[in-house]
Amino acid sequence: MNEQTQLLLIDLNRRFYDKFAASFSDTRNRAQPGVRQLVPDLLSAANILDVGCGNGTLACALIKSGYKGQYLGVDVSKGLLASARERVRPAEQGSYTFQQADLSDPDWANQFPTDRFDALVSFAVLHHIPGHTLQNQTAQAFHDLIGPDGWVAVSVWQWQNSPRLAKRVVPWSAAGLEPTDVDEGDVLLDWRASDQVGLRYVHTYSEASLNQLAESAHFKVTQSFLSDGKPGNLALYQTWRPL
Repeated sequence: MNEQTQLLLIDLNRRFYDKFAASFSDTRNRAQPGVRQLVPDLLSAANILDVGCGNGTLACALIKSGYKGQYLGVDVSKGLLASARERVRPAEQGSYTFQQADLSDPDWANQFPTDRFDALVSFAVLHHIPGHTLQNQTAQAFHDLIGPDGWVAVSVWQWQNSPRLAKRVVPWSAAGLEPTDVDEGDVLLDWRASDQVGLRYVHTYSEASLNQLAESAHFKVTQSFLSDGKPGNLALYQTWRPL
């Protein structure tokens, strides 16, 4: 994938979440089962960085579970961040803060008040990052942001396990691209809210390719499981620890 295509896909996803922030947030009021499975492991972390926090679903789950450490949620979407602040403020315990961050900005990981976190989570984010170079840089940034005893939890969509989602794959021509412009495993999925249709770029990870991404950033995979959706296999979750 060349840089021009990468920038186009980054902009495509950014415009999607700007336009559909409200309707998307309405569909994300409760943490996914895979996320809830990992929440107990997060409660002992003194500080947590939530990369791609969206509308604050994880923060709400942490509050409900009694987490009182330092939580920082970051997202590229101002609309979703506004929803997160609105949801969390009435029930806030401890310190929950949110700020904007763009993972396509090379300096995104250098803007936080601390440079080391006990836990970093990034749910349903990595599959929106186009191009192997940027994917590897993002995983390396995760490594640099946690302490030596810290850990990372990620999830990526497994849309291919759903016949319904498979029907939402649209041709690359809808984004002005050719199949030869993108990487193996890349797809374009549509999103429908009333009469409006949006497009999102998604990179499809297998367990092997997600393992490879972790290893490229000097992590060891400590846990890997499928969860979410009625069949329980619409997302792949992993936990990573630094080597």
